[in-house]
Parts: sequence; structure tokens; C-alpha cells
Amino acid sequence: MMYRVLTRWRPSVSLNLFGIAPNIVSGANFLCTAFCTIAESPTAPSSPDVVESPKLPSWVKFYENENSTISDSEDDFVLPNIADWAATYKPYDACRDAKHVVSDRVDSGTNRLSIALKGKFESPDAVVDAIKSLDVNISEIMVEKILKRFSNDWIPALGFFKWAKSQTDYQHSVDCYNMMVDILGKSKKFGLMWELVEEMNQLAGFVSIITMSKVVRRLSKAGKRNDAIEAFRMMERFGLSKDTSAMNLLMDALAKENSVEHAHKVFLEFKDLIPPNSHSFNALIHGWCKARKFDRARLAMEEMEKYGFRPDVVCYTCFVEAYCHEKDFRKVDEILDEMQLKGCPPNVVTYTIVMVALGKAKEINEALEVYEKMKQNGCHPDASFYSGLIFILNKSGRFKDAKDVFEDMSRQNVTPHVLTYNTMISAACNHSREEDALELLLEMEKNSIKPDLKTYAPLLKMCCRQKRMKVLQCLLNDMIQKDVSLDLGTYTLLVHALCKSGKLEHACSFLQEMLLKGMSPRDSTYKLLIEKLEEKGMEKAKLRIVNLMPRPELLGRA
Repeated sequence: MMYRVLTRWRPSVSLNLFGIAPNIVSGANFLCTAFCTIAESPTAPSSPDVVESPKLPSWVKFYENENSTISDSEDDFVLPNIADWAATYKPYDACRDAKHVVSDRVDSGTNRLSIALKGKFESPDAVVDAIKSLDVNISEIMVEKILKRFSNDWIPALGFFKWAKSQTDYQHSVDCYNMMVDILGKSKKFGLMWELVEEMNQLAGFVSIITMSKVVRRLSKAGKRNDAIEAFRMMERFGLSKDTSAMNLLMDALAKENSVEHAHKVFLEFKDLIPPNSHSFNALIHGWCKARKFDRARLAMEEMEKYGFRPDVVCYTCFVEAYCHEKDFRKVDEILDEMQLKGCPPNVVTYTIVMVALGKAKEINEALEVYEKMKQNGCHPDASFYSGLIFILNKSGRFKDAKDVFEDMSRQNVTPHVLTYNTMISAACNHSREEDALELLLEMEKNSIKPDLKTYAPLLKMCCRQKRMKVLQCLLNDMIQKDVSLDLGTYTLLVHALCKSGKLEHACSFLQEMLLKGMSPRDSTYKLLIEKLEEKGMEKAKLRIVNLMPRPELLGRA
């Protein structure tokens, strides 16, 4: 079986290890010279943040921590965005999503461009100069693939974007513009972001609520709350209405980024001009609960009723989520009882949050009882509930039971989604079940479910731990083919894991990739690698690393 799994990803090129290659820059791509996208940016912002469920807003997320992609802690299981979860799940369909079914010609051009864009550039104009002589037939599919691959590396992304715009018989689509706006916002290049929005404004109909949602969310995430509010105020200049949906988008973004006070100010400023709805109040309730200001959340609920809106399951689930985070399960039970009393019974989302929280608190039996209680109340489990159940079974050492639950899903007419596979792959890796983990990855492809970074992270870690460098190479190649690229958290995981397993040449290569992409490794990552190189007497490699570091004084070493 292992042979069959590995042949699916057999690499076609040899390793090029740090310290062995004559040039450290070219040696950074330790996997292969043709596979030059090893250090590409993380997954792109492919889905607009503005999409909302009519019942469940986009901000409710359990224990969200976007900046920490990889974790060894018990909190590495994160429930999906509830709005996406509540909507009818549509698995990745290669026939439906033609952007991921490209011809060999497009793939070849994309790879050539990726290689050219991998260097370290001082400016986007330098990127344009570097690739202007390339003979590539540009297309929207190719542009989106490149922007995904470099979504965390704004200089090559913007340089490529400018170059593509200048090509004959090609014009950027609205989606491509929105992707570039999001890349610049994520990189905190807000001046350039606004310049691009102004450029879009010159193209009739290009600035949409999706565009402004990306602007508002990126500003909010960067702590620029007043700028986010000002962006909302000026929406009409771009031909957009300052309506209830737009106001809710702003309030959601502010509440999500721990600034419910600013969200409340927005509500007070505009409530007489823009009629709030239940989503508006739920955004405030969520924000106050997240800030653990439960009295303010209750006041918001009372005001919600004064406006004629009955508190719904989302409203109560905000309280449940917050008390679960505090591990105050007595209060959780009180809220659940209140929901039944008010004729607003918990739904599968509520039950899943409670079950996972109990599992994380090592209350395994109580967590499993949630399933029975849910069935008694006529609530049926969905894929995310099963994912949570698999997670807590794995954490309690019951991998076989977790596997049985996964296999039982099809018999219950519940289709696994990417979170389910990610959870099951992580469980298999935690138990060193390499073949099971790789088979699950193949099964995802068979079922047209697109993997993401969290799919590969436990596999990469397992390969490092077991010193399976060829399998690691195959997985990294597979990631690139699926436009899933490395972020800071994944690079950190690889460097630390490779240091622990003694694969220091590879660890050096990944650290250099981080630096070439403008990422700032943590001080602990530098120190660990330097210490390991000293232990092995690899002075030449150590000197190269020290010379690459932007702040070598942090280590107190030469």
C-alpha cells in the first residue's frame, strides 16, 4: 500500500541541500530546481468575506487564531466559520471549479512564472523588469493561480499583477483585482491598497461590497479601526450604498477583531439613519461575549427585543461559546436550559461547540453524552459535529473509535468535508499511521475535496519526525500543484521539526526560504537552529545563517 501511495507523488528531481549546493540562494530550494515554489505564500483569499448565512453571521468562530496555523496544543481543533457551516456544503468540485482544472500549457506557464518570481525583489517594478521578457500566454486562470501562490509575498504579487495588466489581449477581472486588494491589505500596504481601489473605481462596477469587505476587514485586523469606519463612511463615493448589510459587515469585522467598543460606536452613530436588524445586534452580542462583558451582552439582547427582534439561536450560542471558552459548564447548562425555555432550542452548531469544549477540558464522558442529548432533542449531527467527535476521540487516545466514527459517516448519509479529513489526517499522524494519513489525502482528491494548509501540516510534521525526506518532498510538490503554499507557521514547524530530527541542512534551507520571502522568523527559531549547528560543528552553515539574519545581535553570537 505504501508503494502505491508514494508513487502517486513520486518526485522527478533530486535534492539540493543547504551547505552542499555551491550557491546558498539557489540551494534554498532544497527539494528541486523545477520545484521553485516551495516558499510560496499561503493560501489566497479565494472566498469573499462578505458571504453571510441568513441565520448565522460570519463572525462566530470557535477559539479562532488565524496567526497560529500550526499548534501542538489541544486547541488546534478549530470549528469552521459558522456562516459557511450553516450553508449547504458544496465540496470542491473539479468540474465546477474550472480554475483548478488547467491545461498543461497553463501549468507550464504558471510554473515558469513562479520560478521567475521567487527571487528577492526590492520593488514591484523590479519584478516587472525581471519577467517582461518571458513569453507566456496570460489568462485569468493563470493570474489567479499566481496570486494564490504569492498571496503572502506582496512585492512579486503586485509586480506580476502590473506586468499581467500590460499584456496584450488581457484584462484583469474583478476577482483578480479583489485578490490583489486583499493581498495588499494582508501585507498592511494600505496606501497601495487604496491606490488599487481608486484604480478599480475608474473601471465601472469594479468596486463592490466584496471589495470593501476586504478593505474593512484588513483594516480592522491591523488595528486601524477608525480607518475601517472611515472606509464605510466613504462607500457612497464608490457607488455603494451604506445600508444595513454594509453596516453589519463593519460591525462584524470590528467585533471579530476584539473591538466591540468601536462596533457599538458605529451602531450608535448610524442606528437612526440605517435600520439595524437581528444581525446587527448579534454582532454586538458576540463582541461583548468575546470580551467577557456579559452584562453588556444582556443589555444588547434587551435592546434587540425592543427593536422587535427575538433573540435567536445565534444570539444564545454566543453566550454558550464564551462560557465554554471559560470552561464554566454550569453557566453553559443554564444557557441551554434558557434556550429551551424561550422556545429557541440549541442547534447542531451549539451542541458541537459544547462537545468540543468538554473534550478539550478532558471531560470525555460528558462530551460523548452531548451526542445522546442532541439526538433526544431531535437534532441531527452534521459533518462538523462528526469532525469534533473524531477530534476528542483522538485526543483521548481512541484512534480506532475515531476511525470507526469517520467510516460511519457515509452510512449516516453525512458527507465528510475538508475539516473532517483534516481532523482524521491529524489523528492518523498523531498515531504515526503514515499509510492511513496518505490514503486519506488520496481519498480527498478522489472525492473532489480540495486540501488546504491544515491538511498538509500534520503530514509534514510527521515526515520530519520520522525523517522521511522523500515523502516530505512528494508532499511539498503536491501542495504546489494544488496551489497550497507555506506560511510563517508552517515554515516554523518545518525548521523546528527538522532541527529535532537532525536534518539540519533541510532546516537551513527552509529558514532561508522564510527570509527570502520577507518573513521574520521568531527569535526562538533562530536560536534553536544556531544551537543545533554548533552542536554538530557545522560552522560554515552557521556563519551563513548568521549573515542572513536581519538582526544577528538578538542571538548574542557572532
